Amino acid sequence: MEEKVYRRGLAAGLGASLGAAVLLAVADIALAGGAKSAGPVLGLWLALGVAFGLPLGVVLGAGSATWGPGFGRRGLRHLAAHRTTDVAVSGAILAALLVLLPAVVVIGKLAVGLVGNVERKTVGGLLLGVLVVGLLPVLAAAALPAYRLTRHLARVLPRTERVPAAAVLVVGGLVAVVALGGFFVFTRLDWRALRLSSLVALAALPVLALAATSVTGRLATGPRAPALGLAALVGTIVAIVVPALTLRGKPSAEASGAVVDQSWIGARAISILRGLSDADGDGESAFFGGPDCDDDNPRVGSRAAEIPGNGIDDNCLGGDGKPSAPSGTAAPSAAAAPAAPAASPAAPRAGAFEGNVLVIFIDTLRADRLGISGYRRDGKSLTPRLDAFAAQSVVFRRAYAQAPNTPRSVPSFLASRYPSQLAFEKDFVDYPTVADSNDLLFETLAAGGLHTTAVTSHFYFCDTDKAPTQCADFKRPKRSNVRQGAADWDNEGAVDVAPSNKDISAPRIVPRALAKLGQLAQDKRRFAMMVHLFEPHSTYMEHEGWPITERGTAGLAQKYDYEIAYTDGWVGKILDALDEHKLSESTMVVLMADHGEAFGVHSMAGQRMFFHGQTLYDELINVPLMFRMPKVAPRQVDDVVQLIDLAPTIADVFGLPAPASWQGRSLAPAFGGAALPPQPAFAELMPAPAWNHDARAMISADGAFKVYFRKSDSRWEIYDLRTDPEETKDLSGSAGNADLLKQELTAWIERMAGG
Repeated sequence: MEEKVYRRGLAAGLGASLGAAVLLAVADIALAGGAKSAGPVLGLWLALGVAFGLPLGVVLGAGSATWGPGFGRRGLRHLAAHRTTDVAVSGAILAALLVLLPAVVVIGKLAVGLVGNVERKTVGGLLLGVLVVGLLPVLAAAALPAYRLTRHLARVLPRTERVPAAAVLVVGGLVAVVALGGFFVFTRLDWRALRLSSLVALAALPVLALAATSVTGRLATGPRAPALGLAALVGTIVAIVVPALTLRGKPSAEASGAVVDQSWIGARAISILRGLSDADGDGESAFFGGPDCDDDNPRVGSRAAEIPGNGIDDNCLGGDGKPSAPSGTAAPSAAAAPAAPAASPAAPRAGAFEGNVLVIFIDTLRADRLGISGYRRDGKSLTPRLDAFAAQSVVFRRAYAQAPNTPRSVPSFLASRYPSQLAFEKDFVDYPTVADSNDLLFETLAAGGLHTTAVTSHFYFCDTDKAPTQCADFKRPKRSNVRQGAADWDNEGAVDVAPSNKDISAPRIVPRALAKLGQLAQDKRRFAMMVHLFEPHSTYMEHEGWPITERGTAGLAQKYDYEIAYTDGWVGKILDALDEHKLSESTMVVLMADHGEAFGVHSMAGQRMFFHGQTLYDELINVPLMFRMPKVAPRQVDDVVQLIDLAPTIADVFGLPAPASWQGRSLAPAFGGAALPPQPAFAELMPAPAWNHDARAMISADGAFKVYFRKSDSRWEIYDLRTDPEETKDLSGSAGNADLLKQELTAWIERMAGG
């Protein structure tokens, strides 16, 4: 008899869990692309249903065999009938809440500092875990005195003859949490675009399964118990077979994108399964289209260098050798060139520009947010000073950053090298230190006789070796080492990583920059100067005169736009100072950005992208690049160019030889209206502890197509930028030139890797 009761409890648990899994799978499929994701998403949810249903069934079966069927309902009736027991249980629940809620608040506050700090996320997570474990005995010790108080409060809780106070307390608490969460979502967030995170979705499975046991438990004790048992058995078999069938082989790009990027649980589940199926232990797997094309050979994978002619596709890009460079691709010689020795003083060539250069570098500024790009908010351009500057400049409308974040993009454009080719002291860190062997822009300009100076106020430009008094109070020393060649670099007032995200720095940077310009004009010194303005970087701050009226995603975009408008005014002050000191006629002014920002258009690894540094879509790498040159007529240029062209262009204008390690080209011929030789642009997403993903992208030489290789997922995407500038329709499976575009990017990747 006990065996039969146990089997019925097991069937009730499995049935409830599988039913909940199917409901969540249906909702997930609807949000993750429909039919193209249906099989794999259903398979993942069914596997989770079995994984949770088995232990739930064991508990229900053991409880039924020990205390009889319906032991849960009888327990509630017992609490309702025995007031003393009900008060004791209710008091214990209240005591737990009284002790845990303050602990949650404290841990949450600490998490912002320990884990929210991107630079120390791994270490911060470890410290937070140690802290939580250390708090457990403290919480246990506090529970007893708390219970002495809460058991008195429990006596006044409402109860009836059928419903105990403990049940009222639990249900009421859940309702309150849901209500508060709903209020927050509907009033503070963009609920129309909100997607449940994987953790919330996973938490929903046990909640729904436990709720469903009220139905399956009754069936298990009634006349339909045999039918429930058969259904649970069939459901379990199906739940084992479906994942085995739907997750095997290499999925299509559409299916992979829907499951990994859009599904609530796809990215997390696929990542776990890839780790479990890594047969050769090289950190990669071929499971569900993973990047390893030979899971039996640890020397083969997406991270391996291609060895030409060995009969093996070492890097899983589909070939066995060094492909020839397609026409229009940048020559490979610079990629493999060793770093040149430090520049020695060199006389500029005859006829070179004899003035100054000022680089105004605005962080996180998208090209499409400028008024000259047609962007309007509140019926007007938010960048009147930048628009006026553009009307006096040579504007490169298709300029692309080589990385989507500051610590990779800044050294890339200063050294005119792609991020993967830069020499860093360590590669796999969030903020790598640039090695001295790189040849940076200021080194070349200093060798040409210009006084090199910069005005910034940001932790990235801290250097404890070159400027030990700046940033001296930081918790950890910072050293990007991008000051090479600078005669002086004013980085006063910089704050550490976490507070920098809410820093308003332009009011302290620009006055110092204006004073520096005034001094340089008075001294009549030829100079090369860089000014960094940080405001458009998240977290976006509200400024007087720019009230925020939107909420959710729209509110984020409005805050970002108004940060740009705020920065536009400070740029205007710098430009006015050039006029005031009569420097405009002798100074080339460059305005550019290191990367852009995302606002939820794209998803990756199951997350909608609302930040930078995580993808290579145009919203992050299409940036402003303008040159205002004395006696050069303004014009707009549609040639595809790169930020690594910035340093060679400035050096060329000043008639200075470019170091052999530089890979960019001079854009100076376009100043006079000459057509630039067509060349594609390339960008790289380098893996780091904060975002361990790897990707490469290419914009075709004519600017028409973007080919995007998500190396970590072994997935290709192709977009027609002429008809789909937001890159929402992947043409990798249908574009007639897909193979040629893939071959061109593959050739570049293998040259960069030295294959």
